[in-house]
Amino acid sequence: MASKPPPSEALAAWLREQRWFGGKSRRITGLEHDDAVDLGPATLNVLRVTLDDGTIQRYAVPLSPGAAPVDALTDAAFVRCLLELVRDDARVAGRAGVVTGHRTRAFPAALAHDAPTRSLRGEQSNTSVVIGDTLILKHFRRLEDGVSPDLEITRFLTETAEFPHTPALAGWLAYGTDDETPATLAVVHALVRDARDGWEWMLAAMRDEGRRPTTLSALRRLGEITAELHLALAHAPASAPSLAAEPIADADITRWAAEAVTQLMAARAAAPPETSVPVVPAAELRDALAALRGRVKCRHHGDFHLGQTLYRSSTNAWTIVDFEGEPLRPRAERRRKHSPLRDVAGMLRSIAYAAETTRGGMPGAWVDRWETSARAAFLGGYLTGAAGAPFLPDGDASVRRVVAAFEVEKAAYEIVYEANNRPAWIAIPVRGLVSAAAALTARRTSGAP
Repeated sequence: MASKPPPSEALAAWLREQRWFGGKSRRITGLEHDDAVDLGPATLNVLRVTLDDGTIQRYAVPLSPGAAPVDALTDAAFVRCLLELVRDDARVAGRAGVVTGHRTRAFPAALAHDAPTRSLRGEQSNTSVVIGDTLILKHFRRLEDGVSPDLEITRFLTETAEFPHTPALAGWLAYGTDDETPATLAVVHALVRDARDGWEWMLAAMRDEGRRPTTLSALRRLGEITAELHLALAHAPASAPSLAAEPIADADITRWAAEAVTQLMAARAAAPPETSVPVVPAAELRDALAALRGRVKCRHHGDFHLGQTLYRSSTNAWTIVDFEGEPLRPRAERRRKHSPLRDVAGMLRSIAYAAETTRGGMPGAWVDRWETSARAAFLGGYLTGAAGAPFLPDGDASVRRVVAAFEVEKAAYEIVYEANNRPAWIAIPVRGLVSAAAALTARRTSGAP
């Protein structure tokens, strides 16, 4: 029988304090317990949260027994229980739904029962736990019906493409009831032991005069590996229709331009009154994106930035992680096929974030020069690696203008994200939006690459 949950008032207060809670800008007006599933020493609570704007969000919250909420993902015994479900392809029923484990051939043949666990810091919308020196489990906090993009893509990259620059998928957990499509609850991947978070490495290298030149060669290599990823995804077989590439139609171009405009409107609504968000006409965006006509759309990373990479400086090797997509977008939208150049725009925005983050401790002129060189290094590596790809428009100038259009959309998305999560950072995407909008117009009028 499931343990008694903490009082709703205490649980609501605790939820608001969690990094992964997606309603920080709203007030919780209702909290219901949809289900409780006993999993070893703790209980998985399925919570339905109503916010003051009427929005309803569902969360998967594993809690240890007690009157006060305690996150069970800090309990090694609970994490090992989840792994056993995956290893054994087992299932556990709650009062309304079932948690089911699934393993792949990449699951290790032997795993110590007493392997230590540690939670990773810094994630916003999910929680990751390292198990020993072998595996990493990512627990999704928001529950959405259907397969996770992270599971879907990494399963393809592991089992079909055998892509070497992502961690192998070892298994996953799903949760569902009789009247709904099972939701991905957690994924388990191989641990990349000897690598450092790409964002942390980049900032440290930029601040170290002796290592600064290595950042450019590293970014060029990242561009090449990104191209390899996109080529693998673009060649998914027709037998996997949710992954296989499709031709880009005029309707796609019109929709993508409209989505960018909608994102700009959301940015203007979310930004503080004193913040000026520029207007970019839909016609300008459509004109740039028209270069994609006749090329292909496919699955891509969807939320590509330095924090979604791991870097090994000894070998100048990158590993790309976390294919879940942008956390503010609905899952159905994150699973859509699109131009992979959205990922290129995302990484260029991340480079801008790295530059702005270090600006306070560096000469401004040096930071500006570094950002220009860093963008050129990454894009140069990408264009070399992706030469002749079916998703690239003809000519580097067209590629760069398409990327500028996607940077406009990405910077607008970042404004909304920062307004809801890190208001003090909002000036960074605002500057990026102004720059991308200017580049979009300048490249049209000059024709220059």
